[in-house]
Amino acid sequence: MSSTDFEPEHLANTSSKVLTHSQQFERLVNAPVIPMIGMVALFLTAFGNLVNVAVDKDVVAIDKQVIAKLGALAVCGLYGAYGFLTEVKVRRLLFAFPTIWVAIIFGFYVLAVPGSITQTESLASAISIACVLLMSLTCLVHHGVKPVLNAIFWAISLFIVLSWMVYILVPAIGVFEEPITDGQFTIRMSGLAHPNTLGQFSGLLIVLGCILYYNYKLISWLRVACVLLAVGALIGSLSRTSLLATVLSLLVVYRQQFWHRKYFNYVLAMSLVGFIGLLILSINYDIVALAQSKLTFLSKSGDTEELTSATGRADIWGYAIHMIWERPLTGYGAATSKYYLTDYSLYTHNMLLNVAFSTGVFGGLAAVLMALGRVRDLFRRNHTIADGLVAFILLNGLFENVLFSILAGMPTILWVVAISIPGFESMKETHPETITVRNELASSGRSR
Repeated sequence: MSSTDFEPEHLANTSSKVLTHSQQFERLVNAPVIPMIGMVALFLTAFGNLVNVAVDKDVVAIDKQVIAKLGALAVCGLYGAYGFLTEVKVRRLLFAFPTIWVAIIFGFYVLAVPGSITQTESLASAISIACVLLMSLTCLVHHGVKPVLNAIFWAISLFIVLSWMVYILVPAIGVFEEPITDGQFTIRMSGLAHPNTLGQFSGLLIVLGCILYYNYKLISWLRVACVLLAVGALIGSLSRTSLLATVLSLLVVYRQQFWHRKYFNYVLAMSLVGFIGLLILSINYDIVALAQSKLTFLSKSGDTEELTSATGRADIWGYAIHMIWERPLTGYGAATSKYYLTDYSLYTHNMLLNVAFSTGVFGGLAAVLMALGRVRDLFRRNHTIADGLVAFILLNGLFENVLFSILAGMPTILWVVAISIPGFESMKETHPETITVRNELASSGRSR
């Protein structure tokens, strides 16, 4: 590849001349190293921003691992700002629905900073949303859908593999003892993070692996091994929310196959058999009592009341709503729930309540509208990639914060990518001439 492959036309003729400082800078920023830095930042952020190797996973403090995450986010922010300033497609995606909802929510997070009891933490948390948003859009424009999803797949795979290593070799960090009732504990696999976070990573890796195979036929023994490790981690984490979200998301991904005319008769026959079986059971048994006795294995404490209260989350949600109405306009600021919900598991355990708690009712309303728009799209169109990822995050978000956590991480990256993909693909179809010049030049360089 020649040295002028990545030079703008107006600089190509100056290669034999002495360049000014501005021309030298322009040549530098147009080099392919910039998109590569973005891909590395994407990988590191997807892998590391939710890592928590502390022995007590419920303790959140500024330490060396948090400082490392902030450094990675700074690179993401610079790369995203570069993309915003130099790529018109990044700006189009950012200011178009539904992606603009994330930018609007970021604005509410910033407005809530002055009222926070920890303004520095709240500001850093808010800025992390902007960094992840711009970085994700820029990577999508520079590299395309498949490379971005593939990079996230391997980042999550590394997280899962290392989680297994920590679980086996360093149980003080990799094993989580969760108190339940009567002084009892349940043992959960945590690995590099809290068990619920591990469940999210595991479930998303399974869904993402199926999506990459379904859409791009990406398959290898290494990929299969990573997905199987994720299945084991999902079960070991005892995250029932992530398990349910994984199953339902896979049904969303493959729904066209299930409802294909070729399989419709089989689905109809199975549904009819199930209905008849349920009818027979209702005649001979008390279904409610039978269901309660069979569902005890899903509860950690052996009491089905735990399930009907969403593992105690109903109390958390009630208290969080009460707190929101005490400060409805500005909320309490990002990363502050750990101070206000000390008696309620430190978090709101709901994605929408988390936004409302942090930013107030208007920020919460923006999050609700963003979520409802994605639910509507699930029924109005069929996009395997976007629908599978969105379904998992929304379902998991009913019981966990997922998006816009203390520092935005992998789920937020996948959310931004997922909701942007349909617009990005339609943009390419409408403006085929705007395909990234770097990809064309790189291809021509390889052909030489």
